[in-house]
Amino acid sequence: MKPTCYDDYAKVFDLYSNVHLFPQNLDFIEIAAGLLAPGDRVTDVGGGTGMFTAELLERVPWVELTFVEPSPPMMEIAAARLPLGANLVHEPLDGALIAGLPAQKLFLFQRSLYSLHGELEPYRELARQIAERTLAGGHVAIYEMPGPYDMELAWEYYSVNREVLGISEEVLLGTWPVMEAVFREFNSGIREGRYTLFDRASLDDVFGGAGFDCTHEQGTTFVYTKA
Repeated sequence: MKPTCYDDYAKVFDLYSNVHLFPQNLDFIEIAAGLLAPGDRVTDVGGGTGMFTAELLERVPWVELTFVEPSPPMMEIAAARLPLGANLVHEPLDGALIAGLPAQKLFLFQRSLYSLHGELEPYRELARQIAERTLAGGHVAIYEMPGPYDMELAWEYYSVNREVLGISEEVLLGTWPVMEAVFREFNSGIREGRYTLFDRASLDDVFGGAGFDCTHEQGTTFVYTKA
């Protein structure tokens, strides 16, 4: 389950994930959209406020969506944003949830994979469970988190780009403590082993061992395809 600071994060998620500052978020959505055809099923794991899920649905409105988000404030925003026909799952991803899904064409992890487990073995089991619910030729698309945040550089980046965010200095000062808490929680979670950051080798270990091959790698974006 996500820490409570991630519930507070819902208040500023859309603001600080501004696509003008981070176009790579939309690049990932474009890659995911290119993997889908009419009638395909996609599960978005840890989709936050649904902001980027809505971007995906603008591109592929005909998919059948399952949206998984355990944070109540995040889900409240997402539920108001996403179409009524979406399957909204307000609980963490686990084996029972996966087993209850029909076969999926795509499982989507947009900067959420890191937070599920602190060790690789539970991830290996998760990958096996996902494989059982992934169609032949289906995919797992992963946009991985960066390494630990440099807090001074992060503050400088948002400060310099405040006008891109479209906010006043007062709003930035008032909202930054929420983002700072999220960044510090992420850093401490990595340092203490509660979270797992993945690279190509560890992803090959986890998903390759479950019958997936890496078919796309660009920066911290990876696509694994089931044989």
